[in-house]
Amino acid sequence: MGIGIPWGPAWLGLLAGGTIFLGLPIARLSRVSNRTKAFLNAVSTGILIFLLVEITGHLIEQIEEMVEAAVVEGGSPAGVIRYGGLFVLGFSIGLLGLVLFERTFLGSAKDETRPGKRAKQLALMIAVGLGLHNLSEGLAIGQGYSSGAIQLAWLLAVGFALHNATEGFGIAAPLSGHRADWGFLGTCGVIAGGPTFLGAAVGSWWVNPPLEIFCLALAAGTILYIIGELLHLGRLLKGEAIVEIGLLIGFFVAMGADFALSSAMEVTAAHGPRHGGYFGDANDIYHYELVRGPDRRILLYVNDHYNRPLDAKTLQGRWILDPDGPKPLTGFFLTSPDGSHLVGDLPSSAKGGPAHLKVEVLKKGQWVGMEFYLPP
Repeated sequence: MGIGIPWGPAWLGLLAGGTIFLGLPIARLSRVSNRTKAFLNAVSTGILIFLLVEITGHLIEQIEEMVEAAVVEGGSPAGVIRYGGLFVLGFSIGLLGLVLFERTFLGSAKDETRPGKRAKQLALMIAVGLGLHNLSEGLAIGQGYSSGAIQLAWLLAVGFALHNATEGFGIAAPLSGHRADWGFLGTCGVIAGGPTFLGAAVGSWWVNPPLEIFCLALAAGTILYIIGELLHLGRLLKGEAIVEIGLLIGFFVAMGADFALSSAMEVTAAHGPRHGGYFGDANDIYHYELVRGPDRRILLYVNDHYNRPLDAKTLQGRWILDPDGPKPLTGFFLTSPDGSHLVGDLPSSAKGGPAHLKVEVLKKGQWVGMEFYLPP
């Protein structure tokens, strides 16, 4: 029996990725001066620079947290090696892969290539880089939907849809003045936006944080290469100050779209327990859900401040029993085999009666804690 397409999250992925077509008609502009081309090219570059900063910052922050957990608390370096290796591998393939692709299939004489053909090559590369990035966005939609946070999945879809409209402009800007046909623009739109649909479908039934890390690193590498190509084109157009103005506009437009998405998610994120446990907000950094298992076992599910589940394999946590008492007892959590939660075993003194329990998770060298009062 085959695996059917989960149409609920898949439709959300289609919504999020489809708006990339809204910015593509810019490529149909005719009689565009070199100055205008330079400006549009710079705006596209500014958008991609912000995406590069956003993606790499997110990845590096995760790896830094694992390094601090391993060094400060003597944790295992396995997570650092695993995720750090995925970052290096994905980034290297994204950057060097496009170099190899261009030399093998497109030729290395960039400046001798006809401007119209070169513009199409560049637009296609931008579409590939954005497609890799949008695959990770689709995974986030699918994982949110499958975890039961339907409201969050909708919010992600709408937010990414608004953001992807600017990415469509990033594809089309280098094509302005070259009269690209609708078939080519449609192909670029499918390459860039289609992976959002695919990621949402896959992410709803297969949650795999390492895959998401690899896809983001791959996207970062390709975007870095594309930025270099766009800057090269900008130098040929010689737009002078208009280039810097375009870079600023593109960067801040992308940043504004990202801030708007973050603000909306912060306000409307679906908060609440998903596993029948006790739920709470830990300093607006994490959300914890504490579940009492059999005997004296406790399960801790850790979500980010949008209430999206985090991979427990990247986290280090501890519990403190009777933290305000004269002799508090402390123990460390282990990770569940599937990485969905942390597992702790309380001492025999906690069996049967009420428990005042503090749970903490390490973030950037600081313990983010929250207290729970468990009934008998």
